[in-house]
Amino acid sequence: MTLSELADRPIGDQPEPLKVEGSRTEVAFSGLVSGNPLNPKDAGAFAKIFELAGLSQSEYRLIEDTFRFSTWQQSARGKDGSRDLIQLYSYSGRFARLTQDALDADEAANLLLLAKRHNTTKTGSVVPAARVVIVSDPQVGKVDHRGGTPELLDRIAYFIAELDATMAAQPCAEAVVLDAGDLIEGFENTKGQRHTNDLSLPSMLRVSRAILTDIVGTVAARHDRTRVATCPSNHAAWREGAGYLGTPGDDFGIDCHRAVAEVFRHSDPSVGWVWPDEWDQSVALDIAGARVGLTHGHYAKQRRFREWLAGQALGSTVLSDCDIIVSGHYHNFIVEPVGFINKRERVHIQAPTMDNGSEWWRALTGDDSAPGLLTFTITDGQIGNLRLIQHVAGR
Repeated sequence: MTLSELADRPIGDQPEPLKVEGSRTEVAFSGLVSGNPLNPKDAGAFAKIFELAGLSQSEYRLIEDTFRFSTWQQSARGKDGSRDLIQLYSYSGRFARLTQDALDADEAANLLLLAKRHNTTKTGSVVPAARVVIVSDPQVGKVDHRGGTPELLDRIAYFIAELDATMAAQPCAEAVVLDAGDLIEGFENTKGQRHTNDLSLPSMLRVSRAILTDIVGTVAARHDRTRVATCPSNHAAWREGAGYLGTPGDDFGIDCHRAVAEVFRHSDPSVGWVWPDEWDQSVALDIAGARVGLTHGHYAKQRRFREWLAGQALGSTVLSDCDIIVSGHYHNFIVEPVGFINKRERVHIQAPTMDNGSEWWRALTGDDSAPGLLTFTITDGQIGNLRLIQHVAGR
């Protein structure tokens, strides 16, 4: 029965209970009962169906000409013990799985809308400084003692809100977003990932692109010019088990950045990207009088970054002349001196993690750290206004 025929439908008996059947290509349901009329365009109305089917609702669309429902009245007891008639509705229909082309088109449209939404509140410069925002190790798709993807997204939404408040209070003309890697969790680091991850690899990439768009868009909305840089990392690398495939630039995190860069190329020309060389593990750029290097840090031994950096200097890598070096990988926040350059102290910043934690590492060492996002300003080559935004809920 169609929506237009409902008015002519007599009140009948309650239909059979909720039943969900189907395959990866199509899902059929019947007996979805609600006390209120459902809008077939409201995706949330059908969440229970996909929960029972164990499928991702984002990959399916309702076949609208299969949508049917019936209605009836039923006696119900109120809180005061009295009885009254209530109207109930029962629905049936089918969902078809989207093709990859349709998924790609949906995502491209959503990212473009998100980028354009942010491109509305540019603010002029108040202080002669550049804003630096460091994001690292969200490992999208990972499940650990702090939760899974829903908890990660809630945490990142908190980081973005706090970051926006900081940027509003300390406006700058220029901003740089540094992504220190491990954007996705991947499936080739440990065997356990295949059993604990809550997203498929394509879903990890889609969620990562949306996160990047939101972070970059929020930063760009507050600045006249925004640059973004990232680097290869171990979780996001194209690999098979312990073996790396292709070049360092064959990295799923970098690929997500390339897709988001294309979105901003169309929506906001004030945003640009700085890319590492295809064969480099690091990238460097000039920010407000400082040469800043970015590397994931998985080739350096924990708490021995200074020794690794000395080798980089001897090898004349892109990090050799940097005043500030940013890394990730080890999931805890560190600021430490690592020698002198250009008559001033060289600084290493190890970024806090954004991820859901590591129960394995906590069991092995007892060590843990609260997830965080780091931001600071650079003026005439000097770091100032450093703020570590931490999220400790659910520790």
